[in-house]
Amino acid sequence: MKKAFLLLGISVLVMPAQAATRQVESNGTAVLFEASGGAGISQFGLGLGIQPEDARSGFGGLYFESTTLDDRQTLSGRSLGNHETTIRTLGIRGFSVQGNDDEPIGADVTFGLSQTKTEGYDRTGMSARAAFYFPVMEKTTWYAGLDVRPKLLSFDWSKDVLMELGFDAGVDVRVLPNLGLYAYYYYENMLTDDFDSWFLGSGVAAGLSWVW
Repeated sequence: MKKAFLLLGISVLVMPAQAATRQVESNGTAVLFEASGGAGISQFGLGLGIQPEDARSGFGGLYFESTTLDDRQTLSGRSLGNHETTIRTLGIRGFSVQGNDDEPIGADVTFGLSQTKTEGYDRTGMSARAAFYFPVMEKTTWYAGLDVRPKLLSFDWSKDVLMELGFDAGVDVRVLPNLGLYAYYYYENMLTDDFDSWFLGSGVAAGLSWVW
């Protein structure tokens, strides 16, 4: 039964990632590098794929990301002390920051295999992230995204955690079509089987995204 749910979830979640990648069509190879950091977070990502043939800011292909959080964790408001959390993802990512003339809203979709580790918790399974970019002015967009890592799509189910949830929202400025600077707010949390909140970290960070 667990394998059936896992296969069903994979088939449902992989479709938007494939669609996002198909929108970024090109006949050349591209490399994506991302890095960001803040008081309680460090993140970097590396991708290999393609970029749009036109002037749009985008990428589609294989992607690896590693995020480290260092914050005071709480469980239903009760302090658990400061702990480090690592979240690593390997999968398919497709994004277009500014869309095109007909569809100005951009999108960013990632589907893959992720691993989360923190004090007293370890999960490996499928994850899905979707974000949307909304134009503010020329070369500037704001975005909001949600990352979901459910128990249903885990290979090693935790008896106590129902799902992991990550939220981020920020502003992206295109210095060049393929080079962006961004600042964002992030919030990482887990929901237990009793619907209690296990807080992992939150704060603000800034970084850059470069495709070449």
